[in-house]
Amino acid sequence: MKREIKIMANLLLTAVFAAVSASCSKEATGVTLDKSTLMLAVGATETLTATVAPDNAADKTLTWISSAPEVAAVDGGAVTAIVTGTATVTVATANGRTATCEVTVEQYTVETVLIPKGTFLMGSSDGSAVGVGTPGTDPNATAAEPERRSNETQHRVTLTRDYYMGKYPVTSAQYAGFLNDVGVDRTGAKAGIQGGETLIAEGGSLYYNGSRWDFSANYKNHPVTSVTWYGAKAYAEWAGGDLPTEAQWERAARGGVENMPFGLGDGKKLTDAMANFYGRSPYDLDRGGLYSESGAYLERTTEAGAYSANAYGLYDMHGNVFEWCLDWWDGSSSYASSPATDPVGTTGSERVLRGGDFGSNAAYCRSAYRDEYSPNKRRDRFGFRIVFYP
Repeated sequence: MKREIKIMANLLLTAVFAAVSASCSKEATGVTLDKSTLMLAVGATETLTATVAPDNAADKTLTWISSAPEVAAVDGGAVTAIVTGTATVTVATANGRTATCEVTVEQYTVETVLIPKGTFLMGSSDGSAVGVGTPGTDPNATAAEPERRSNETQHRVTLTRDYYMGKYPVTSAQYAGFLNDVGVDRTGAKAGIQGGETLIAEGGSLYYNGSRWDFSANYKNHPVTSVTWYGAKAYAEWAGGDLPTEAQWERAARGGVENMPFGLGDGKKLTDAMANFYGRSPYDLDRGGLYSESGAYLERTTEAGAYSANAYGLYDMHGNVFEWCLDWWDGSSSYASSPATDPVGTTGSERVLRGGDFGSNAAYCRSAYRDEYSPNKRRDRFGFRIVFYP
């Protein structure tokens, strides 16, 4: 009897051991990718991440295949765009489970959002029509905006056509693709492009490696910097678009929020959690404008899209980099020569910049704040975004 019990116990122990062994040797039951679609510019590389289920599958060996390696090559999940076109990247487990990602390769890649045509209040209120005009409709009918400047004269502006604006500032990787495509050398200029003016200089987010332009370590998706107005304009035209006018930029930055300093949140404030700027000098309308606190100051750009978008879906409209606009800077500095419909500054010696940068206090990042700089000059905090028309 004891012998039979011992045999049964051994059999039971063997069965349990076998069950445990089987549970540790599960086959893969599926595989997923972190992206089902991918859009890349020529020359760009992005890595897809595959997840095999279950976690304890015995064999997690993966095989990567591109349906058109001449368009998009794949190596261990890293997808490299070769020429324009489309390709399907497939990842397969050892037992044949698969997942796919549809890859589109374009000459350039700019994600956009639609900004609707319409009328809006441009500039900041000086408070001169409080109690007389209708707030939200008439200029200066709300209290004066703290920290405003005299060149921000509030007035009604009408934009007569819709436009698509870049969701992010143009990045270092995108701009490097342009420079390499058109054959710009270390001088940062090329005959026939913007009259041979300098487009960019080394020392910002890009450098010349002896044969082509490349982005500095970890700056692939940061806004391109040290680009002149001519460089911004050249990229916009190469991409099939243009630079936004000052009015288009401000309408987009406001995100539909009028009579407020900012186009984020309730429009009243800007803190270091909302944008990349000199966070020790934030802004709150209810506190009278600028105030001081021990906020973050990164002293550099951040990746495009690192903070929340405004209501239009645009990122980095406040801080990170000042952005070049199409307009010449009106010599009077008060929109005097601009019409109220589809305005654009056509005379002057400097070009308009908007939005503030990573070193600006929050007042310089307001939707209405205006600045200007010589179009052939560049700084490590100047970038841009572009617009397209339907």
